[in-house]
Amino acid sequence: MTIKAPGDKDFNLDDSPLYNLNRTSATYTAEMAKALKAVGMDQTQWRVLGLLGDQNPSMVNELARKGVIKMSTLTRMLERMERDGLVTRKAWEQDKRNIQVFITDKGREALEVALSVNASVYKSAVEGLSEADLDQFMKVLKHMRENLNRGPHTPK
Repeated sequence: MTIKAPGDKDFNLDDSPLYNLNRTSATYTAEMAKALKAVGMDQTQWRVLGLLGDQNPSMVNELARKGVIKMSTLTRMLERMERDGLVTRKAWEQDKRNIQVFITDKGREALEVALSVNASVYKSAVEGLSEADLDQFMKVLKHMRENLNRGPHTPK
């Protein structure tokens, strides 16, 4: 199959890899939102806890960047998560203008629940795919992201 680009004659949206990537991402997000809601959590909390599970503590600006969360949204979420005992925040010793976020024991418990939810959705998403398929898919995604990061993408 020859992939046609938007604007090409005979372009078909359903055959567009980026359209399908976007639809798949939206479907994953919707399924995660439903599954997380069932355990009393939302997407932003899941992202924050997941990031802190990988790197604890983390700087607020890093959580925003890696979690693709607007700073205003993240600030409100961190206030709520701190109130709920999931995280603590404190000024960084080397530069008091930067805030570090720490996951608490209660936050780790919530993360474990979210990880089990994510594992279930993930297993459903990759059902029937081989390890080789997933390896190739990851290579393609990384390559496309590198291409897009080269920018700019304005018509000449």
